[in-house]
Amino acid sequence: MAWRGTRAVLGMALILGLCWHSVAAGDEDSRFAATHSRSQYVHWIDLYDATDTKIDPSDPNAPPYSPVSTCGRCHDYEAIAHGYHFNAMQAMQKPDSTSRTGEAWIWTDARTGTQIPLSYRGWPGTYDPRSLGISAWDFVLKFGRHLPGGPVAGPARDVSARDAEDAEEPGAEAATASPPPSVPDVPDNGRWKLSGELAVDCMICHSNDAAYSPEVWWDQISKQNFAWAPAAALGIADIEGDVSKLPDDFDPAAAKQAEPASESDTQSDTQSDTQDGSQDSVGEQTPAASEGQDGAPAEADAAGDAQEAGNSAGARAADGPTLPKTRYRTLRMSADKKVFFDVVKTPADNTCYYCHTARFASTDAAGDWTHDEDVHLRAGMTCSDCHRNGIEHDTVRGFEGEQHSTSASVATLSCRGCHLDDKDEVARVVGGRLGAPKPLHRGLPTIHLELLSCTACHSGPQLDRDKQVFRVQTAMAHGLGLPTHSLNADSEPGIVAPVILKSDGVLYPHRTVWPAFWGEMQGTDVKPLSPQAVYDTLRTTLRVRGNSTFTETLGKVTLKAEDKAAVLGEERAKVAPAELTADERDKLAQLEKTKSAETFREKLSAPLKKLKTLIQTPDAQPVYVSGGRVYRLGQDGETVEVLAEQVAAAQPYSWKLAHDVRPARWSTGASGGCYECHSLGSPFFDSQVTAVGPAPDVEPPSERMAELAGLDRLRIDTWNLSFQGRAAFKWFGFASAGIVGLVLLSFVFLGINGLGGFARRS
Repeated sequence: MAWRGTRAVLGMALILGLCWHSVAAGDEDSRFAATHSRSQYVHWIDLYDATDTKIDPSDPNAPPYSPVSTCGRCHDYEAIAHGYHFNAMQAMQKPDSTSRTGEAWIWTDARTGTQIPLSYRGWPGTYDPRSLGISAWDFVLKFGRHLPGGPVAGPARDVSARDAEDAEEPGAEAATASPPPSVPDVPDNGRWKLSGELAVDCMICHSNDAAYSPEVWWDQISKQNFAWAPAAALGIADIEGDVSKLPDDFDPAAAKQAEPASESDTQSDTQSDTQDGSQDSVGEQTPAASEGQDGAPAEADAAGDAQEAGNSAGARAADGPTLPKTRYRTLRMSADKKVFFDVVKTPADNTCYYCHTARFASTDAAGDWTHDEDVHLRAGMTCSDCHRNGIEHDTVRGFEGEQHSTSASVATLSCRGCHLDDKDEVARVVGGRLGAPKPLHRGLPTIHLELLSCTACHSGPQLDRDKQVFRVQTAMAHGLGLPTHSLNADSEPGIVAPVILKSDGVLYPHRTVWPAFWGEMQGTDVKPLSPQAVYDTLRTTLRVRGNSTFTETLGKVTLKAEDKAAVLGEERAKVAPAELTADERDKLAQLEKTKSAETFREKLSAPLKKLKTLIQTPDAQPVYVSGGRVYRLGQDGETVEVLAEQVAAAQPYSWKLAHDVRPARWSTGASGGCYECHSLGSPFFDSQVTAVGPAPDVEPPSERMAELAGLDRLRIDTWNLSFQGRAAFKWFGFASAGIVGLVLLSFVFLGINGLGGFARRS
């Protein structure tokens, strides 16, 4: 015991020493500001624009502030910009960032029935946006609502120098914004010259002001006001104008030249000339931008010509179009024209919820656990307790075996590392955090801890007794967090959960989505076509109008009188729908579903024929993929057939879910014991997972959970069948053991009696 205590003390001393050394070394070498206090610093700071020029907030023609130039004067923007949240649009990331797949960006288009999982990270089952002709501009306009900005959310910038420096570090691999050789380069058709760069907005996470509005952030992005979005979302300025309404040939520089320079412009130019070597906001010397301040020169290029001429984003011609105007609010401004930023170091949970919310859309979804949310949150923990990061902003993802880019040990930030003994030396020394209990798992064979993830039993809703999974909607896929009236339970994309799948020999709960797209097929290989090219080609053929969808247009049917009579009979077919029985309404619904599927296949023929004009590969044929199936023209070139065999491109994409942890008493097996899983028809193994897609299908592909996980059905059924008589077998075993014990005991008594008799005779 003494040795264990000594080893623990030595381990803690070693850890603290290493941490102190790293902190001390970082402070000595860093040019960035530091208060060396745990108290929250009050940010009354000067604003700087994309050209690193000081802004006069009282100027009616003031430009929008740049997070790169403003926050980057005290904080290492370039290091932050390479963080996990901000490199979503960069390819070939470090392996430690991509060792576990996550939720993909799902490109949807209701007009063409498209839902394609996208990722620049090379996750299996996803597609690189550039391979589909999707440029960075297209990506930002599509997903900007849940993008915090980043170094590629703007005109192409040379990051090779920075990446080369990273690559020189031991064990580091360079990240690059350029596509790998297998991915074609996509011409950027964006209007970055007018919009500016969508830079990393620090205040998305670090604002302590409840007035920060993601809705305003998205509103500005949808208007192509990228450079103005941070100021508008933070609420320090009102923005007047809409870049999306400007013509492509609008020249901000020419417009500025037509406008007389204001007095404030002259003042700001003078101020910018005096910034070199000036005191920063915490009293330390800040190098001037001309001396190589990180981020400023690159950001100036990223913002484009919109602010180059005269340091003004309010450029305008005498009677022509104008760039948006920035009107700063005086209530956030001090007498010396500094602006108050209500900054918090650790992001609040509410900030995380905006991008990381999921809800069950099924009307029959179990709700008995959702009202209490996650047990960790109910215990007072926050998201950042587990998902930590340093200045590099490479957020800990919290999965087992994670290797952090900083080489820091994150073993205790996973389920097992926090609640169970871990093989990691630091984990053994430090142990669980925040009084984490160690589960005993009484009566649970240890094999379960090897074959099951913690989340398989403790996360998400309990599997439905009707052996069905639930429709799920997520923030990234469905735009949760923004007010809408168009979201219903069937809104695309169709995601289901929880789906138990095997990963590295261990069962995890997943969310699953089936891709739907138009593509070209050669052999068994199917490649998606550009969504925009597909829409341009099929626009007049599909004839999807207004708020209608691809599914509604191609699958719309109206039951005729003879159709109803064939199902209900002549007399009942004439009855008003409200007077029909539930069984009769179900029959009509099934008939309508069947007719819809037939009509869909008939109407699908025309767009497949038209799509041949997009296919350049010899011997390739146009196809439509949806709900795990592939639709193509038959041998006659007129009718549409469905491939019977499975095609890899039609298989679902899945990612692990790990939150919404239930109380221990609600975990799988806590109430039903072994039989909750090990019985014939158990939801854990026998739940039906039915493919979901835009194409109407009478009998969509459906598989048992066990088969989808790659488990042997016969083995599972045999094993579960054995549990039916397990109780009787146990009692039989106990009884047999008792009888054997009594027999042995009788022999013992006989032996003792015999020895006693022998002793008496002797």
